[in-house]
Amino acid sequence: MAVTCWLALAAIAGYLIDAAGLGVQPWAALALGLVITGAGAVIPRQRVFNLADLSAVVAIVCFVGAALLRLSWPSLVPPGRGPDLTHHLLLVDYIEQNHHLVHDRSLDGAMGEMAHYTPASHLLAVMAGTWFGTDGLHAFFPLALCCAALTAAFIFVIARRHGLSMPYAICGTVLLLLPAQYFFGAFTHDSFLAQTVATLFAVAMWWAIINWDDQPTILNASIVAVLLSAVFLSWPIWLGPPLLVFLALVLRADLSARDRRAYLAIVLLPFLAIALIHSWDRWGWMVIVRASGAVLHPSLASLGWLLPLLAAIGALAALLDQRTRISVALLLVIGLQMLTLFVIAKAQGADTPYMAFKMVYLAIYPMAVLAAIGIARLAGASRASEPMGWLVAAVLLIGAARPALTAPRSVPVVTDDLYAAGKWLRANGGAACADYLVADAETAYWLHLAVLGNPRSAERMKDVDRDPRAAFGPWITSEGRNYAIADLRLLPDEVRSHVDLAAQFGSAAVIQRRDATIKGCD
Repeated sequence: MAVTCWLALAAIAGYLIDAAGLGVQPWAALALGLVITGAGAVIPRQRVFNLADLSAVVAIVCFVGAALLRLSWPSLVPPGRGPDLTHHLLLVDYIEQNHHLVHDRSLDGAMGEMAHYTPASHLLAVMAGTWFGTDGLHAFFPLALCCAALTAAFIFVIARRHGLSMPYAICGTVLLLLPAQYFFGAFTHDSFLAQTVATLFAVAMWWAIINWDDQPTILNASIVAVLLSAVFLSWPIWLGPPLLVFLALVLRADLSARDRRAYLAIVLLPFLAIALIHSWDRWGWMVIVRASGAVLHPSLASLGWLLPLLAAIGALAALLDQRTRISVALLLVIGLQMLTLFVIAKAQGADTPYMAFKMVYLAIYPMAVLAAIGIARLAGASRASEPMGWLVAAVLLIGAARPALTAPRSVPVVTDDLYAAGKWLRANGGAACADYLVADAETAYWLHLAVLGNPRSAERMKDVDRDPRAAFGPWITSEGRNYAIADLRLLPDEVRSHVDLAAQFGSAAVIQRRDATIKGCD
């Protein structure tokens, strides 16, 4: 929780420093996050140290991190696909180029929805790039990977707080690998990078709510408040379920009216202040909740049947225990929000209820905990059943982890060589008039927007979105633009014979027509 709170506080501090007109200040945000986290850590409170649990948490984080690191090693660039990848990297590029967040409302045409996007994950990527001596492009995937690994560890910790013995709590984490497309596929394939960061904060907030429910204190309420604001600044769609569960718990009978007001003020006032700062003059973009989009459709093919079945069994058992009802309530509220978003989207004529289907990406986490409870109940949930629990955990690990973690690496949209070529071209004044002789239209899209910094609303986008093979023809007939970013492995001899290499970076190069200058466009 200390590591997660530090990430959340660094993002919040970085955002507020920029809102104060000081721009992005990575080292100041780092220092503030560490100081506030450290101050919270030294506050006297009841501590229970369990070396076995700590070892399990470290093992989970290392296992998930190492298993997923292979998908982008050694380049560490995001391995996913889809327009979301380019759009997120576009905002990262803007922050790096301008050293502040987006404040100019006239950038709607150039950046689309990213001019209004909640920027905590992008800000963390840029700041992490500064802290570790790299850039936002190479820091974003490690950031998302760390968030996914910490999220998996939180599932173990929540299962332990629900009274499960260690083998059954480990089962909860392993069960996340069954819906692999929802767990790590969210950022390794679909490029939902901001969502992955927000998922850590939302799941950590769930744990913090359980902790506060056991011990209603100002410190525990403050942790909930920090994570609530971090969820908003990362991916606001995840706000509803944990917030509603917390509000329901505040209304419980054993709290005085004074305590209720105090806890509500601690949790809600910082969130409302940050929400107001970010949403001012941006209210119109809230209609995005009813938009269509490309997203994984919930089905037995994508989710599987074992996790929902075990979760249903566990939910029935969890209703009988006051400690575990919070997780049942969280899953039910996620379902309610999904239904609400579905109705809103369909009422507006959306073909695909994008945000409604997105809720499944959050639902798998309470489902995993409840499924672990279901396994424990089926096994008897006594100390005598622990050997059976270890056997089940081992079988699950072999059955779920092996297929998920041995999947072949996809052909990358983003590569270091093409990135270097694009950065060179931009630095030399040719960003607005380049062709893209590459294998994938998504690579051309990324180069044009996120690397060269061209506007999304320009007429040129029609050419960029076409089949990339069509871009080769004009260069064969010497009718191309002044220059192009080219994958040399694909460049035909008909092109090589009458162009100059302005710069080469491994398998990528900037090529130039011999009758053109690098300083301008025809």
